[in-house]
Amino acid sequence: MTDPRNEKATANGPRRFVRTLVLIVILSVFWLILSGRLGLQYFIFMAASIAIVLATNPDRPFAPPRSIGHRLGSVVHFFRYLAWLLWNILKANIEVAARILHPRMPIRPQLMIFRSPMKSDVGRVVVANSMTLTPGTITVDLKDHRFLVHALHPVSAGAVTEAHLQNAVAPLFGEEREAPPKVKWYSSYRDIPLDRPEDQ
Repeated sequence: MTDPRNEKATANGPRRFVRTLVLIVILSVFWLILSGRLGLQYFIFMAASIAIVLATNPDRPFAPPRSIGHRLGSVVHFFRYLAWLLWNILKANIEVAARILHPRMPIRPQLMIFRSPMKSDVGRVVVANSMTLTPGTITVDLKDHRFLVHALHPVSAGAVTEAHLQNAVAPLFGEEREAPPKVKWYSSYRDIPLDRPEDQ
């Protein structure tokens, strides 16, 4: 009697190969766009980086097929997030420029610590990178669910303190909406009590 699992694995073999090949092509194009350089040494770095991605994420390119509706929903969520991010980057650029050009320079750098209940590791990384991409905020550290962020002014971090950013990212990973997090503000890194469990 034939084992159904073996038949399924055999059938998924070509599909896995195609997904892996597509992932390699996408990563290669992305690398070339960002680097803008050609040459043997850059090709070696690119190949090594892609190999590391494939080795450390063996299941990602081989995820089980999803329904058309689910895929379309993911695409819609992605473009919503992208539109939200671009709009907020534009607004943040204007705000930062206004603060710098203002005669009184209303700048009050602060460090903030907050936690996100988001379960997806990749989702939390997207949140961290989105903050860094948005002028006025930079993610200094991300440890498990704890974020350490530098803000040019507390107002600059409004998208985070009100959970707008987290809730823009959450649908991409099937996460639930978050309530605004409890935020702790510090004027310098030395003021952060790193020995306290709630700040770890």
